[in-house]
Amino acid sequence: MLLASLAQIHLDDDGVHQGIAALALSELLDSPALTAPDLALFLLRVVHGLHPDTVSEVRAAVFGIPFADFVAGYGTTVTMRVISQGVNLARERADLPLLRTVLDWADRLEVRWDAAHRRQFIEARAHALPGDPTCCPRPGEALAESFPDSWTRSQRSAAAIHAAAHARDRGRPALGLALLSQVAEETSEEVRLLAADLHHQAATAGEPIPGPLPFPWGHYTYAALAYASLNMTELARACLVPFAQRVGGLRGADLRDALCAIIVDLPNFDPSGAPELGELLRDLVHSAVWQMAVEHRTVPMGLMLGLHHAVKGQELGSWWRLDGPVALPPHIQHFAARLRDLDGPAAAAASRSNLLDDADADRRPAGRDDAEIAGNLRWRISSLIDTELVRGATPLIDDQHLWAKAHELLDERTVLLTWFLPRFVRGAALLLGVTAQGRTLTVALGEGEGEGEVRHPVADVVEAIREEVQRDPLFADVTPEGARLLESGDLLGGDGSWAEWRAQGKDRLLVWPHGAVHYLPIPLCRVGGRLIADDWTVTTIAGLESLTSPGGFERERRTTVLASSAGGVRYGLHEEPALEEHARRVAGAVGVEAVVGTAATRARLLAELSRSDIVHIAVHGTMDPDAPWLQCLYLSPDIDDDGRVHAYDFLGVDLRGVRLVTLAACESALGRFDRADNVRGIPSALITAGAQAVVGCLWPVRPAPAACFYERGHRMVADQGELLDRTELPLRVRLRSVRHRTPSC
Repeated sequence: MLLASLAQIHLDDDGVHQGIAALALSELLDSPALTAPDLALFLLRVVHGLHPDTVSEVRAAVFGIPFADFVAGYGTTVTMRVISQGVNLARERADLPLLRTVLDWADRLEVRWDAAHRRQFIEARAHALPGDPTCCPRPGEALAESFPDSWTRSQRSAAAIHAAAHARDRGRPALGLALLSQVAEETSEEVRLLAADLHHQAATAGEPIPGPLPFPWGHYTYAALAYASLNMTELARACLVPFAQRVGGLRGADLRDALCAIIVDLPNFDPSGAPELGELLRDLVHSAVWQMAVEHRTVPMGLMLGLHHAVKGQELGSWWRLDGPVALPPHIQHFAARLRDLDGPAAAAASRSNLLDDADADRRPAGRDDAEIAGNLRWRISSLIDTELVRGATPLIDDQHLWAKAHELLDERTVLLTWFLPRFVRGAALLLGVTAQGRTLTVALGEGEGEGEVRHPVADVVEAIREEVQRDPLFADVTPEGARLLESGDLLGGDGSWAEWRAQGKDRLLVWPHGAVHYLPIPLCRVGGRLIADDWTVTTIAGLESLTSPGGFERERRTTVLASSAGGVRYGLHEEPALEEHARRVAGAVGVEAVVGTAATRARLLAELSRSDIVHIAVHGTMDPDAPWLQCLYLSPDIDDDGRVHAYDFLGVDLRGVRLVTLAACESALGRFDRADNVRGIPSALITAGAQAVVGCLWPVRPAPAACFYERGHRMVADQGELLDRTELPLRVRLRSVRHRTPSC
């Protein structure tokens, strides 16, 4: 061991001192037992002029031992080093039988290999694929570019992968990618790693590759996505760093190509377990959005909508592609049971200080007492549910190109408003308005250039509005300060576009928020001195997929109204008899019997959701900003459970065919967004499970106005039989009349 160390310290032109290394190997071979097999393999690699019998002797002494006996005798750590050295030795000596033996050991060793070792093994497998009729070419020997038709398809694929690996090693990305195009199975680890290496090699070398990918940006994002799919996040970041550094200076065709690369590839990244990669993706996107805003006259405006489609809530979009209900695995159910044991009266209360910040920036408490332990457990459960959703989701393949034809999907009465809050110009907000006639971009500048903190300055405005709306306005609609904030208009693009839209007969808004704008009460804002809710029907969407018809799922018309006045009392909430009276009024309006009192249990609610097409719920509700999948509705307890229904419970119910869920519950329209603007909470859970529309509350509910609103709304839907068209205008007129007669409503 000492001699081997000295050989590496006293370097010569070959990297080690040959004399000392040879002496160290001789001593190892002369010892009665091979005490350091990993060192012996290393010395075989670095000592020149060894007799073939010596190599065979060491190889037999190491790999001639049954695998299980070797691990038992030398331990896992030494075995890992032996495997790594064995792979290198086999490749250097073109020893295919040895390479296959070592790779078999790597597969059988029950360890979690790091990214560097996994790359080493995947690279090696490209030279030892089953059915490959070819051998590694000698230095200078030409690489094969095609293979005999007499070979089987699997033989030709294996040979193409093998040749592509050598093309990569020789710095010939065009040839390597041409060879990979002949491969039948394109999803194997070997193909993904080679494709990533070759695309990155082409981009960094400035060697354009024929094909659909925009050069070089599409090659950077393709390579990064392939690396990320192999959990090689450092390599993924290395691909994206030069892109992020340069996108802010692109113009014209270069910017167009960069934006197209982002639109195609970024929706399919999963950075949930790699926060550094997530931050880099966010920085790339925010830089691209701002550069698009600056250069919008030199690139097609539709690309701005494409950027929004690609990067706003892409995980939420992938959750919609889940096939059926999500069954939580046993480990999450175990944590949830443990949480029920810890939760007490304080569990119903939660801080609102972080509601308008990115969830990724939250700090976890130290866990010094039961309350902090319960908080950490709630956060952990919510995070595990994220992981489960990602595992079940499928990649986004936008073959419909919704972003390019969104204006074609809008009728003559509708305006789509989509916001983006870029980080790199502090306080700035971008608003894109889309109609059947065209697109309008509005840029509201902030306080000047400079990277924003975790909390965007718009969040301060939204928070002030939320506070003022809840203050007692005496005999007005809202306090004077609230009225000023709601009329400021900076986030709404000014009065000119709105007047033009109204002149065109438009009266429907589809709003697609970003960041803190999710909690801006847009219907209460004023444009041209008028309340938006007086002239427009406002619907919030979570992405462009909302513009397409869900299709395929219809239920028999059935409305369920459910309320619990005492749910949540055991968790410190007061009994509210008005909730059940509220439910009776709504039920009477639609001609059904309300489910109230002890009958309004968690089990009853979930059962009704599985068979009704419209469901109204009047209960206590609480938001948990630290763990949004644990946002809670409080039903009546029964013998089997405590009556709580969390957001994640809805994920386990098939809600396809549910047209409408309405929630008369405090803060039931809230949720929590992360750096990629994926919103979690009860509305997201209901939509993910298949519900077509959700109506909830941004604030604590007052019984009288809630009963007034929902009674009239449900009566309109029951009378007209539709959720839009014939229903929206009469409802808007009636609610305006009620508000003018009774400002407190």
